[in-house]
Amino acid sequence: MNTPNNTNTTNPTTSTPDASGLTWEARIRDAAVFLGLSIEEVKEALKELGVEKEPAGMEMLSDENITPFGDLMKVFGDARHIPIAKVRLAAKYLRGPKDSAKTDTISPEMVKMKEKYGIKPRLENIETNSLLEDYDPKRSDHPITIILKKRFENKAVIVFKPDSTEVDIEATANYIADLEQGFPEEETIESQGELVRIYKVGEIPNEAIQEDPLFKGQPLKRERSIINRANWVTVPYEARQFVRLAVEMEKINPEDKRDVQDIIKTASVGMKALKEEFPEVFLEYKERKNLNNLPNLTMTMKEAETHKINNPFGINRKY
Repeated sequence: MNTPNNTNTTNPTTSTPDASGLTWEARIRDAAVFLGLSIEEVKEALKELGVEKEPAGMEMLSDENITPFGDLMKVFGDARHIPIAKVRLAAKYLRGPKDSAKTDTISPEMVKMKEKYGIKPRLENIETNSLLEDYDPKRSDHPITIILKKRFENKAVIVFKPDSTEVDIEATANYIADLEQGFPEEETIESQGELVRIYKVGEIPNEAIQEDPLFKGQPLKRERSIINRANWVTVPYEARQFVRLAVEMEKINPEDKRDVQDIIKTASVGMKALKEEFPEVFLEYKERKNLNNLPNLTMTMKEAETHKINNPFGINRKY
């Protein structure tokens, strides 16, 4: 008799992490069992923390300073209502064996630091000046970015060279040193003889991000709404503009779960389906398109910050 191959219902062989936790896949699989979630659901929850297999998912999970238990409770306990005991047990499998290698692959930055310090260092023990040399603001899920965010939280400390997205390491390091000496925070500073703004870790100057079609002033995070977790990845831009018009014309209620599910399903099909479902909205869409006056569903990080909900993990369901 054949046994179904279902990794989400097969218990790990021991009560503590063993050699099976040497790989990313094994850790996710074993944790999923105790959480009562599918493997994909576990991956999605970790993604909300910025933890994915690449570039350094194993490193992030193994290091409790990068992914403390409190963070795991937020995405599994608070957001998905998993009891704390189950989260604690699953965390053992996510961490992996104590003496196991922490990464499937080592990033170039970690190789560079190993060469510099002679050993593979713990990122939280490295001085900020050294981390800045390999900080890439475009890689929000990179361990260096995560460590810097933990260090400076909501404080703007990153200086970019004028009219670029290249970090001015010297100006940034000097400004951080000034703060550590007790000087007051500033909004602008000189870089290469020109006045520039100071940004938070992870922000990029004038970076354009997508706006939630259902909620004006709220950004999409990895194509998902931070309000209701609706996934817009399959909906083309013009259909998103159509949806915004439908909201403005009160043809759909963004607070209603069924309305949201139905509109995303229809919008994913395309404009023809939307036209058939909402003929009045289509007329408005066509007229505003001719006037070049359709909703612009893009915004900057600064604009998003203005409307920011105190919700770092994007968990704030309306229903």
